Amino acid sequence: MTTTAEAPVARSRGWRESPWTGFLLRRTGSFVFALWFVLTAVFFLTRAIGGDSVRAAAGLTVTPEYVAARRAALGLDDPILTQYWHFLVRIVHFDFGESTVSGQPVLASILDRVPYTFQLGLYAFALAAIVSVPLGMWVATRTQSGRNRALDTGFNSVTGFFASVPDYLLAVGLVLVFSVGLGVFPAAGGAGPSAFVLPVLTVAFGPIAVISRLVRVETSRVLQEDYIRTARSNHLRPATVLFRHVLPNVLTATLTYAGMLLAALLGGTVITENVFAWPGIGSLLVKSLRLYDYPTVEGAVVITAATVLMINLLVDLLLAAVDPKSLIVRS
Repeated sequence: MTTTAEAPVARSRGWRESPWTGFLLRRTGSFVFALWFVLTAVFFLTRAIGGDSVRAAAGLTVTPEYVAARRAALGLDDPILTQYWHFLVRIVHFDFGESTVSGQPVLASILDRVPYTFQLGLYAFALAAIVSVPLGMWVATRTQSGRNRALDTGFNSVTGFFASVPDYLLAVGLVLVFSVGLGVFPAAGGAGPSAFVLPVLTVAFGPIAVISRLVRVETSRVLQEDYIRTARSNHLRPATVLFRHVLPNVLTATLTYAGMLLAALLGGTVITENVFAWPGIGSLLVKSLRLYDYPTVEGAVVITAATVLMINLLVDLLLAAVDPKSLIVRS
């Protein structure tokens, strides 16, 4: 019989031996290391680009005395390792410094643009999920056991094209057709619901193609399982078989890729934002690179990277919660 004094020890030992403990520690450690690596890379890469941010911001007619005073005030004349240390200390305190161009706090400038980038990425992800999952499952059911070769060939050809076409080329094509040709949607800006259509389509077409192909493969595999044959032998309706037995297994298999895709959408909209003059983080990043605005570039990259890493961490936790037996494998 366990005494009351022994009970807390048993519980503590069970917590330490839980697979969740090691899993969380490893994933958190990976998150911190990856974020530190991004911080270090972006700091030294911006310095390697070269260029004088102070002179680029002030113009060609600025006096050397002003440039020297401004560089000293920004700490740009300090040794590189000293600058790196101060950079890390500021990041820990969520201080990204001031823009060398506008003089405004970097964090405030980025936060003003975060909603546009997040909306673009989330709308594209939602559209991709809504279209690709039903499309992939429908094609799988129609082409099962080698049936409907025409649909199979057409699906693979169309999705293969949209999965490989560059975003900038797709964006230009959509602008030429729907903005210049038909005049249906605006070609630039982020004001009004209609302005979202072309950028969201540009970002979503590739993910729709890739996810629908993945869902099609997973659905075809699940349809061959014994429990699906058993469900059909019990005369269940096809819709019941698909949504109750096939869909959960398909979603579990595609959840990992979908999570990484959401992270990629939020961090990879730079080209789309610049084509459509979208007022998001991507367009701010390109503008800051042209002006050698190092603090803004660093802040934009760090915030984007932290968001991407956090989404990947949450996806890992969600997958582990859905399938606890995978904890040992994934850790």
